[in-house]
Amino acid sequence: MRELDFKVVDAHVHLYPDAIAAKVVPALAGRFGNAPSFDGTVAGCTAKDAADGIAASVNLPVATKPESVGHTNDFWAAYEPRRNSSVVSLAAFHPLVADKGAEVERIAAAGFTGIKLHPEYQDFRFNDKAMDDAWAAMSDLGIVAYLHAGGERVFSPPYHSTPSEIARLAKRFPRLEIAAAHLGGFGMWDEAEEVLAGSRVFLDLSHTFFWMPHERILRMIRAHGADRILFGTDAPWQDPGKVLDALLALPLSGAELKAICHDNAARLFRLDI
Repeated sequence: MRELDFKVVDAHVHLYPDAIAAKVVPALAGRFGNAPSFDGTVAGCTAKDAADGIAASVNLPVATKPESVGHTNDFWAAYEPRRNSSVVSLAAFHPLVADKGAEVERIAAAGFTGIKLHPEYQDFRFNDKAMDDAWAAMSDLGIVAYLHAGGERVFSPPYHSTPSEIARLAKRFPRLEIAAAHLGGFGMWDEAEEVLAGSRVFLDLSHTFFWMPHERILRMIRAHGADRILFGTDAPWQDPGKVLDALLALPLSGAELKAICHDNAARLFRLDI
C-alpha cells in the first residue's frame, strides 16, 4: 500500500447500477477493445480503490438519451452516503432535455456539484446556442461542467469536443467552472497545449498516461499549473493503480502531487474526505 501524506481522489470514473453494469461493461469492453480493471459497480470501484490506495472516486454518468437523465440522477441522488464516502457522483444531463435551466436547477437542488457532458455520444457542440440556458444556469448555481475533450476511440472525426471549442466556451461563460478530460483533448494535445495550457479550465489526466509521452504530460502539467490539474483515470477503462503509479513517478513536488491528487478535486466538488 502506498504511503502518502494526502488522500487520493480519482476525479474521473464511470460506474453503473449493478444490473446495468453486468450488461454495459462487457459490451463496452468489446467496443473499446480493452478489458476493464473492475466490473463497473460501486462495490467493484470501492474494492479497487482500497487495493490501490485511492480514498475516493468521482463518478461521471453519461446520458445517451434525454429520457434517461431523470432516472439516472434519481439513482445517484438516492445513493447514500454521497459525501464522506468512497464514491461521489456527478449528475447526468442531455442537450435535448426540454427545459435546460430547470433541469440544472433540479440537479443543484438534489445536491450534485457537477454535470458530465460528452458531445461525441450526445451529438452536440459546446457552443451550440441551444446549450446557453444550461451554461448560464450552471454558472449561476455553481455547478461544474465536466466535459469530455478531444477525440474518442469509438467515434470518427470531425469531433465535436475540441480544445478550441472548450476555450471558446470558457470565454463566453467566464463564471462557468469547467473541467476538461484527457488534458483538454484526447489525441489533440498540440491544440490543447496551445489554447488551454495556463487557462482557468481544470484539466484531468485520464487517458493520457500510456497514450502520450510522460515527459509531455509533465510539461503540460507545469505549463498549465498543478493547481488546475485533476488526477483522473477513466476507470474501469484504465487501471487506477497503474495510472497513479505513473503520476507518482514524475518529478513533481509533494505540494504539486497533493494539489493534483486531492486538493483540486476536493475544492472543485466540495468534498470532505
